Amino acid sequence: MELNFNGKTAVVTGASEGIGYAVAEMFGKLGANVAICARNMEKLKAAQDRLNFQGISVFADVCDVSKSSELLKFADNAERVFGSIDIFVSNAGYMPFSLVKDMSEELWDTVIDTNLKSVFIGGKIAYEKMRKNGGVLINASSFASVIPSVGYTAYAAAKAGVSSMTRTMASELAPYNIRVLGYIPGLIDTALTKESQAMNGDKLLEPISSRRFGTPEDVAKAIAFMASDLAGYMTGTCIEITGGKFATQNPMKAWQL
Repeated sequence: MELNFNGKTAVVTGASEGIGYAVAEMFGKLGANVAICARNMEKLKAAQDRLNFQGISVFADVCDVSKSSELLKFADNAERVFGSIDIFVSNAGYMPFSLVKDMSEELWDTVIDTNLKSVFIGGKIAYEKMRKNGGVLINASSFASVIPSVGYTAYAAAKAGVSSMTRTMASELAPYNIRVLGYIPGLIDTALTKESQAMNGDKLLEPISSRRFGTPEDVAKAIAFMASDLAGYMTGTCIEITGGKFATQNPMKAWQL
């Protein structure tokens, strides 16, 4: 059975590059209309052009996802263009390095608002747009919600909140035929992880059973499945897309035998 999203509209936040772009592209290739947003107009326009070039129907607009007025305006416009919103992917994220002792209150607020508050806002909007006909809400968590890292306290706290909120939302929105899932990417080769890769090199591969970095397309394929009718009995859980990161304490041992 092939995945098919013909006639459906997928909203993806933070979709100008990386995982968000790959998710939008995947939904578009599978027949969906896609609505994308990001803060950077230049990158967003480039993403829109790349999707249009592939024959994908795209609506794009600049949006700060931490501001409810901007995210709602974006969603309203997407619904006006395509007629409905059936899938809402809260993907936008921000992951600056800062030790607690050095972190300003302003930076803390920015990280929490971008990674956690935006998912809360997205959930409320998804409910309003899908409560009559059902749909799927998919939230970006992180492996940092499972095992946090030094220097990313605010980010890990936000993503742990996303994982918890995903479960609560799933129960609260189930009566409206809205499924709610989260995804936990492992080490995915994106601009967001370049700094970590530069600092740590191949040591980052040591806990990963598959012994490779993931790609945005790896994540996009899993999200497409999660949003499809094939996953119709899945809700209230976060799916790891990590290549088996820390599946065991010594995954590299198997490669040495």
